Amino acid sequence: MKHKHIYMKDYVRQLDAILASTGEKALQNAGSISHEQAIEKALAEYRKYQVKTLSPVEQAYLETIKNVEKKIGKQNPPTP
Repeated sequence: MKHKHIYMKDYVRQLDAILASTGEKALQNAGSISHEQAIEKALAEYRKYQVKTLSPVEQAYLETIKNVEKKIGKQNPPTP
């Protein structure tokens, strides 16, 4: 059996070749979006998805939770 050492740079090169063959471009750096921004974007997109896919029962449940949170918030205003 033939053994060949494979390093991370080899995997990166192979992945870039696969993406290039599909016409996609590979990112060349880490980008400029922070982790927090990515999480916020993902949550916003998930909420959009949820609105489209919730059953009426789930919608009613979520509305009840929002109403309870509002009532609790009015009873206990935040202190500075």
